Amino acid sequence: MSVSGARIKILAAGLLLGTLLAAGCARLTPDKVNAQWSLMDSSAVTEESTSLDLGVMRIACGSGITGEITGTHVAYSAEDIAIGLVVEELDGEAQTCQSNETVPYTIKLDEPVGNRSLTDASCTEAEQEQGTTPACEHDGIRWAP
Repeated sequence: MSVSGARIKILAAGLLLGTLLAAGCARLTPDKVNAQWSLMDSSAVTEESTSLDLGVMRIACGSGITGEITGTHVAYSAEDIAIGLVVEELDGEAQTCQSNETVPYTIKLDEPVGNRSLTDASCTEAEQEQGTTPACEHDGIRWAP
């Protein structure tokens, strides 16, 4: 393929993406953790669990709306499984700051929980630059063996 042929394909792909974005059919979503979670039933978690039922809530003001979960971040270590969730961005309108709805979400883990704590990744120091929330007490630990 010639250089000009490659440029045409790149331009066509950009034009298609731009058209989809303008039409609302596609939306670029940030990959930054912007929601907190809790276990719907912590007594259902065992060391063998590979699936967790979560209640997810947008951290920022959202006029009571959490929105759709668009991404997950899961980091496994010997002591901990840190789970971070990303919810869709809301339109550019100003949002009011009452509590946002809790959205149910089931996450599938690549490994059993084992003898590790489950923590909310939104409670890490890097994610808490805006200040600590009550949901981040106990370092965001949501379950411990």
